[in-house]
Amino acid sequence: AVVDSQQIGITIHGTHKALIDQNTLWDVRAAGIFTEDGNEMNNIISYNAIICSRWQVCAVPWLGKDSGQGGGIYMIGMTNDVLYNHIAGYQVGLYTPGSAFPNGQG
Repeated sequence: AVVDSQQIGITIHGTHKALIDQNTLWDVRAAGIFTEDGNEMNNIISYNAIICSRWQVCAVPWLGKDSGQGGGIYMIGMTNDVLYNHIAGYQVGLYTPGSAFPNGQG
């Protein structure tokens, strides 16, 4: 479990075919699970519980952006599988810039 993290609960960075499964994250600021560059491919993010007691607790400025850019899962890139996760209390459940970074940022 990750409890009261000041910024990001789990970061997926530069890895492929990883399994991020059955984690509990509580009051993690900015984002619960974060794919950092968008070059991370074919990872499975499944059966995680990502909970914020109040969205104001977890919504903090980060990445040089305002507090509205966080979320339970923050994904750069669109080549990972997100299955059966539970997200509660965040201002945004799943945030992705979509086609803004089709080839990632790294």
